[in-house]
Amino acid sequence: MNIDSLAEKYQLNKTEIQILRYMADHRQELKNLGIREIAKQSFVSTATVINMAKKMNFTGYSELVFYISEFNLNQERLEKHDVIKAYGDHFLTLMKKYQDKNIMILGSGFSQNLANYFSEYLNLYGFRATSNSHLEFLRESHKDDVLLIFISNSGNTGRMFELAEIAQTNELESICFVGSDQSAISKLSTLSISTNTYSKSSHQDFYPQLFFGTVLIQFELLMSYTLRNLQ
Repeated sequence: MNIDSLAEKYQLNKTEIQILRYMADHRQELKNLGIREIAKQSFVSTATVINMAKKMNFTGYSELVFYISEFNLNQERLEKHDVIKAYGDHFLTLMKKYQDKNIMILGSGFSQNLANYFSEYLNLYGFRATSNSHLEFLRESHKDDVLLIFISNSGNTGRMFELAEIAQTNELESICFVGSDQSAISKLSTLSISTNTYSKSSHQDFYPQLFFGTVLIQFELLMSYTLRNLQ
């Protein structure tokens, strides 16, 4: 739970931040702690705790306790998700490394829509991302300050493959979201995240295009895990 973000959003004072930090640090046993104990440990009155809860738009202390406890439960559920187990730590490591550097997201066709969304999402959370193709970022001189993210259903798209090949040759790190972990782009990437939904039938009329929705879910889960661990 990002205390600083909540403090800024609700304009909490130092005392209220102190109360919230104590509650967050003891969220495992929070439901067994009464408001008097929280007030005692924070050296404030119970009225101060209640006023803080209302300031954060909760109806009272009980709803605040539920919110903090649920946050912990949701974190545990997130960490048990298959996507996080398979890719979470490697994704987090790369995003942490390039948090203050440049991230270029590349896709074509429908995948460009995902690239645009990824870029807007990352910029919202303080990353420096673009979904426009800047070929100068592929130069070897940028190998330590640019992370590439490729999005390709087949994982064999001609232009995407060429760019992934250049990136590997110039030792740039990359993440790919692909429909098959056996695809060409997958084998060129630092981290390959596969939906395992691609088949040769994917281009037939009326065939369900599961790739795009699945990638969006994977990205949301991985970013939630990453942002929580970057705090």
